[in-house]
Amino acid sequence: MARIGITLGDPAGIGPEIVVKALAKLRKEPIHLTIIGSVSILSAAQMMLKMNFSLPRVADTGEVEFEFGRVQHSAGKAALEAIKKAVKLLKEGEIDALVTAPVSKEAIGLSVPGFTGHTEFLAHEFGAREVLMIAHSPYASFAFVTTHHPLQDVPGLITTERVLRKLELYADFLRTLHGREANMAVLALNPHANEFSRGEEEKISQAVSFARKKGIDARGPYPADTFHRHIQEVDGFLTQYHDQGMIPAKMLARGQGVNVTWGLPFVRTSPLHGTAFDIAGQERADPSSLIAAIRMADRLTGS
Repeated sequence: MARIGITLGDPAGIGPEIVVKALAKLRKEPIHLTIIGSVSILSAAQMMLKMNFSLPRVADTGEVEFEFGRVQHSAGKAALEAIKKAVKLLKEGEIDALVTAPVSKEAIGLSVPGFTGHTEFLAHEFGAREVLMIAHSPYASFAFVTTHHPLQDVPGLITTERVLRKLELYADFLRTLHGREANMAVLALNPHANEFSRGEEEKISQAVSFARKKGIDARGPYPADTFHRHIQEVDGFLTQYHDQGMIPAKMLARGQGVNVTWGLPFVRTSPLHGTAFDIAGQERADPSSLIAAIRMADRLTGS
């Protein structure tokens, strides 16, 4: 049985609430969980939700003062402490996989300038040369050549080598998930693909060609505005930048979306949504995406 750690995320957001709701839902499932974060915040969330049940193991990160619904230094610091604690537990072999509740990059950035997200932080901590961010749901799957970069930087980051490596990682993820070889469609960077290209599509096309020679079933690049024509034909789409994949991924996920980081020495998943500061502390948060992330981490770790 996989031992899964779950960080509480930003306490000023919906993280603690969805964690408690997920724990209540999963109590009868054979999943070994460790919650990583403030015990006092977790207990307060239980009281708010009137869910009085025994918690699984908690790796406490201490007290924190915060206000719901806004970016603040104390909440960002608490979220980062939980991530650091999770890294320690992973390196010491106490947990096998990690599920992360949403954090505010801006809040963490108040104490760690330049923080760009879980994906990049974990890749650095574990010395992963290349990792892949994936937005997956039962309805569609999207992976990303670039992640959290300004749009003006994206064209320079599209190289044949990078696209090829992302295709290899994506093929490995889909093979692990489905238990078979998968097929992928690769989206172009520019409108209408080659029509407005400044050389990026040629690099993408070369990567697809090299991937196919390695036995990977990939095709493209296709214009991004016509991806829906292939949605029933392929197992996943490799997109070139964050919003190109995240917008359709979140629209199609229907509450079942999971963010996966592939290429680390362990499985990492998270809900496919953010901190939702606008509804924090109001008992309105839907835990479905977090539950899907926990089940996905258990499934992938056991594969």
